[in-house]
Amino acid sequence: MTTVHNNANGDGDGDDENDASFQFQNSYIAQFKNRPLESLTLTTLRTKADPPDKVDLSSLVVPERGYPKVTHLVDYPTSAAETEIEKHDRLLVQGMYFMKTQDFTKFHYDNVNDNAIAITNANANANDGDADGASKTVKKVCLNIYLCNRRIPYINSLIMGLSSFSTKENELDMNKAEIHLLNTEKRTERLHFKYMRETLSKLPFVHKVHNITYRDEIYANITDRELEFREMFISDEISGLKICIESGLPYCIMMEEDAIVPVDFMTLLHSQIIDPLEKGGHIRIDGSGAISVLSLYSYYNLVVRGTNRLHHPEYTKRYYPQDVAKTNAERFSQDLPPYTPEYNILEYEYMYGTVAMMYTRDSAIKCVEYLQKVGVNPIHNADEFMNAEVYFPATMGIPRKHVEPSLVNHIGYYSERMADFTARGMFSQLNTDSRFMFDAGDL
Repeated sequence: MTTVHNNANGDGDGDDENDASFQFQNSYIAQFKNRPLESLTLTTLRTKADPPDKVDLSSLVVPERGYPKVTHLVDYPTSAAETEIEKHDRLLVQGMYFMKTQDFTKFHYDNVNDNAIAITNANANANDGDADGASKTVKKVCLNIYLCNRRIPYINSLIMGLSSFSTKENELDMNKAEIHLLNTEKRTERLHFKYMRETLSKLPFVHKVHNITYRDEIYANITDRELEFREMFISDEISGLKICIESGLPYCIMMEEDAIVPVDFMTLLHSQIIDPLEKGGHIRIDGSGAISVLSLYSYYNLVVRGTNRLHHPEYTKRYYPQDVAKTNAERFSQDLPPYTPEYNILEYEYMYGTVAMMYTRDSAIKCVEYLQKVGVNPIHNADEFMNAEVYFPATMGIPRKHVEPSLVNHIGYYSERMADFTARGMFSQLNTDSRFMFDAGDL
């Protein structure tokens, strides 16, 4: 079996197949890499400790027919992994084409910084019982997007999703967000961020670009060295939360650039998440209420944990066909009813990741205070302090919640470290949610 690697220049060299340091994406390849697939029988799959007559055949891990599949670019462990990676690649290409062809001058967006009036009007409208109609023009969400000068322009796909709407009426919902771009690039060789300066910063719906190169005040005394990764991570999260707080808006969303949002995202965010929480009395229009942190991404198909692993044949064969999002064309061909967006907010314990985190203004203020307290000589990364049940949620006295299925998905398959020689060109993992629907299409 020939395995394609990426060398320091990002080109496949296809050698050193038996290098022990190579991190295989798939357990079958790791175990059977020197044996042809046709030789893999139930006998070879049994462990040496179990005699043939005592093996539980239902527990055997049998590779999917035709997989692992080796291609010139990616080794696909299962058909589910191949399908999801192809969806990921399609969104990347589509995003690049979108940014080159979209006429943003025709975009209906009012980039006005008048948040105090906006909040006053929102409260007045809520009291008058007419909040739904008036909220079309009231900014309620500070949306911060963390990005850096990446080789793979994931930000294009995210911008495409944010500015794609099925109707002109839904396009107006973009006015409910104040969008900030947070440049976290700190690598000396990539500080010249031409795309940010000449393209992204000029988008009509970008309120402001922030160069997050500064340290939070808790690190002011560290002058003899660079901050370590954990310290930089915490400092960047604090900086983003402070920008949200300073905006004066009731809700804060912190999103990574390799996230993807669906068509009509702002409409769905309000109709499926914010409005139900407000009407149910869980949160209030001023940004207070019963949320510590709400992840808009549900961490469903993880690589290293859980039962929904795309590289596992058992999940691929039994559950993926039911889980995977189906467009209306697919649903019609399978005699299924048209797609109807429906999201639920559930308590869910998970301690990693910052793909798309939502806070109220109140919880953002308290999260800054908490991170500043634990950020000096940190024992964990920022995401663990923010997510894990025993840390920030415990301080708030409110469990972490997430949206099910994901309203915001993760598509960051190609790592910035893919060109790193020591990573053998394959430091890539597709943590995603196969149930995510970008666009169901016409009926």
